[in-house]
This record gives sequence, C-alpha cells and structure tokens, in this order.
Amino acid sequence: MPTEVLAFRTNDHFTLWLKEAEDAFFLATDDTGVLGFVSVKGAEVVKLYVGNPARGAGAAHVLLSFAEKLLRSAGVTKAMLLCTAGNLRAERFYKREGWDLSHSFEDALWTPEGDRKKFIVSTHCFEKDLELAP
Repeated sequence: MPTEVLAFRTNDHFTLWLKEAEDAFFLATDDTGVLGFVSVKGAEVVKLYVGNPARGAGAAHVLLSFAEKLLRSAGVTKAMLLCTAGNLRAERFYKREGWDLSHSFEDALWTPEGDRKKFIVSTHCFEKDLELAP
C-alpha cells in the first residue's frame, strides 16, 4: 500500500468511511476489546481486518467464516473479495480458506468524498463458490 495512503487510515477517516459505507459491518471482540471486523455487501466481502495483537489467533478465520455464512444465507452462491496485490499474508490466508484468485486489475482506494487525491493500486479479486463450501 502506498505510504501516502496512511494519511487516510486515521480514526477520523475510518469513522467517515463507516458513515458513508453501505456495507453490513460486524466486529469480533473479546475481554480485551475489538479484535477485528468484517463487512459485506451484496455478494462481496468488502473489508476484513484483524488488529496486530489478534493476528495468527484465528480471528480472521472466524470473521471470514461468519461473512461466508451471511452471504450463503442471503442466497449468494459465488462470493468475491478484493485484496491489495502484494499483501502476501492476506493472499495466503484467502487461498488457505478456499478462495481462488480470479483476476487482477488497477483499482482506486477509498478516500473521503470530495478529496481530490486518488490512489490507484494493483488489486486481486478472489472468488469462492459457496455452494461447494461446507
């Protein structure tokens, strides 16, 4: 991810993104607080994020499985998600979870509405056939 994008990864921008987003948004928590989140819209897992302290502990698997069940219960048979190319940890995780790399393309990252700065990154589209998934 371009380092210039980090200026748009603040609590204020996250709050603004939440207000603008049309996704259904879900948190994973434990006694220590928020571990991560997942959001879905239509047939897409829009966002999946796990904080550093919870990485490698199964939170991402739980969140992604939850999202898949939500999509399946909504009648979705083929799900998709996007991942910034080069995020090798995420790419390996999605493949382990049964997601297949469909194609790659250049995509604009979210910035606040009206902001003139746009960030274009190479993006992977992963797909999963939910009819075949357990």
